[in-house]
Amino acid sequence: MSGFRSGRIVILGLFALLVLGGFAFGNPTILSADNVSSMAVFAVELGIIAFGQGLVIQGGDGAIDLSVGAMSGLAQVLTALFISRGLPWPVGVGIGIASGAAMGGCNAAAIARFRIPPIIATLGTMFAFSGLALIASDGNTIDLTAAPAPFLAMGQGTVLGVPFQILCLYLPLLAVLVVVQHRSRFGRALYLVGTNATAAWLAGIPVKRLRAATYVLSGALSGLAGVIAAARLGTATPDGVPEANLISIAIVVLGGASIFGGDGSPIGTAIATIAIAVVNYGLNYNDFNPTLQAGMMGLILVLIVLVENVVVAAVRGYQTSPGRT
Repeated sequence: MSGFRSGRIVILGLFALLVLGGFAFGNPTILSADNVSSMAVFAVELGIIAFGQGLVIQGGDGAIDLSVGAMSGLAQVLTALFISRGLPWPVGVGIGIASGAAMGGCNAAAIARFRIPPIIATLGTMFAFSGLALIASDGNTIDLTAAPAPFLAMGQGTVLGVPFQILCLYLPLLAVLVVVQHRSRFGRALYLVGTNATAAWLAGIPVKRLRAATYVLSGALSGLAGVIAAARLGTATPDGVPEANLISIAIVVLGGASIFGGDGSPIGTAIATIAIAVVNYGLNYNDFNPTLQAGMMGLILVLIVLVENVVVAAVRGYQTSPGRT
């Protein structure tokens, strides 16, 4: 499958505009340049994590990664510890990303080698990585305000008036993933594995190795998100991006992926990230109850899929009506 569902993307785009318009009607200051920039920056870390989650889910066989937020937290702490102790910041960044890949490798080994169901394996590692982050940081926030300026610029700098992490990290990553998933042998093999693993195996594709690779990539991207978060905040916390564990799954599904695998697109994931970021930021900006915010995520997921199903059914009914045959 192509993984690109234009109907879903259009619905998500319209939904984001309607929600943003609704928030602006209640509080026009949300549309200020600073707030729009903050909204976009907020989406970067969650969006990068969702890219990795999308790769995992597309591999099929019930693949899912519940540890993405915990991996970002531990990577964030490790990066901060090494940089705060005088290690060159590029090395610290590399350690953060590499540690994420290593954590993803642990997930891959548990699932592919020891045949532990993905939901159980990643739930277990979520607690393990969270615990390690607490131990490494002593449960404290690590101050990075004195870190080298180039490192902090990764999360706080701008290029041509656009936040650095959007222009120089997120958009290039999106472009690379589009090419990889839609134009490379890896991407085509991943779609086939997610659609029909038996056919993929008969075609000579190493199914287990390919699925394992998606967990490693998910870990590396979670590590990158943790590094960016540390640079943006000027601090590192063992919590990482805890809401990413479940919201990243919602983003991938909203973007058009099938939870059963074999479908999905980085572009759909990116548009869904924008929609979720608008809702999250708007609710926080207007001081909505956190419990209500959590409920809104589930409501949005159901509503978008319901609207798409109604539209598709209406279009099919029109095309097959007696007057059209």
